[in-house]
Amino acid sequence: MKTLLKNGISFDPQTYQVKPIHILIEDDEIINVSETQMEKLLTDEVVYDLKGNLVIPGLLDCHTHLSQSFGRGIYDNLHLTQWLVTMSNKFNLTEEESYQATLLGCVEALKSGTTTVAEMASAGPHLDACIQAIADSGLRADVCTAIGDYQEGENPPPDMTTDQVLDVMRNMHKHWHGMYDGRITVRVSPVGLPACTEELIRGSRDLANELGIGIHTHCSEGETETQDAYTRFGCSEVEALEKFGLLGPDCQLVHDIWLTEHDKQLIAEYDCSVVTCPSTNTKITDGMPPMPDLYKMGVNIAIGCDGEASSGTYDMLQEARLVSLLGKVHTMEADVFPAETVYKMMTVNGRKSIGFDARVGEIKPGFKADLTIIQYPAPHLIDERRLMSNLIFSATGTDVLSVFVDGKPLMWQRELLHLDEQKIMADILQTMRNADHLLI
Repeated sequence: MKTLLKNGISFDPQTYQVKPIHILIEDDEIINVSETQMEKLLTDEVVYDLKGNLVIPGLLDCHTHLSQSFGRGIYDNLHLTQWLVTMSNKFNLTEEESYQATLLGCVEALKSGTTTVAEMASAGPHLDACIQAIADSGLRADVCTAIGDYQEGENPPPDMTTDQVLDVMRNMHKHWHGMYDGRITVRVSPVGLPACTEELIRGSRDLANELGIGIHTHCSEGETETQDAYTRFGCSEVEALEKFGLLGPDCQLVHDIWLTEHDKQLIAEYDCSVVTCPSTNTKITDGMPPMPDLYKMGVNIAIGCDGEASSGTYDMLQEARLVSLLGKVHTMEADVFPAETVYKMMTVNGRKSIGFDARVGEIKPGFKADLTIIQYPAPHLIDERRLMSNLIFSATGTDVLSVFVDGKPLMWQRELLHLDEQKIMADILQTMRNADHLLI
């Protein structure tokens, strides 16, 4: 089936100047992009008139904990270490709650323009329910699980051995990798060195190499947690990960706040991708992420919304704005992280971070038809000559009109076409009103 999106505007990928755009899609793939009108040739061709609205690549959220949508607003005003202990002891969902909470996060992500998530789902008996919710939502997803084999601080002790943890990741790959026409892929995911043994880190690298997939892990998120690495291993977290063989171009390191200069050099040397989560880093006082330093060293930087229990949002446009502003105030250099740079972090950099083999993050033939349509003009989005800046510094997810994944319209004119949003919201609201077991 062919689908034509006509009469839009978009950014030139080299100059970022605004130009007309018409996009022809066959099945799940873009087959033609033109500045001039394409005639409707086939009787079975579906046409969507964009009426001058802005088309951008579907946004890639490169680190999420979607089931934490049920934790938004009840774990506020806690520092990272206290937050981790509270979440570990209080945030326990049933299978139905896990599915609903993840689906709720997916709905918010879709409605704010995200088409791909890199989901670190909660480990445990309801893992499959979380992934099923993502699959049902229509999102593209690179999934893994937050899992470790070592007691971190005052958190509950792990209930699995190293071998059992590796078996969970292997079985997850066997069951989910490549499912839903390839929309779901899987990564190996030791949750983070503070909750992992050396044996698990080494085993994770061996498993990733065996399966031919990448690695997704938290890194140097908190000061206390980072200091623990010196106590356990006599070196920093990044140095330990390098010593244990984890680092590499397929490695996605999330947060990366408490880094030494040598840590930064190692990340750059091994061509790792880093994922910065600014709302979480500020809200639960992780620290100031040194992203400008890493950027100047050529490190690939992507953006993640993290979990709503810590960030409060799955709105990538809000996150991109904050990445830029934190970079500016961190360096006191006004030209750090201009709009064009953080736009790339949400699109092409995200693709490299997740490792989707150059099939998402751009609008050109041969790429998956994952697209986000932004309302234009609007009072805060006006004049094509300054549209990129206004998109990053003034827009939010509420400006998103429509979303396509694999060439299918999941949302058109703010209406979800494949999900009954009204029923989902009513059912979830009832569940949350009865979920007193989640409260502090």
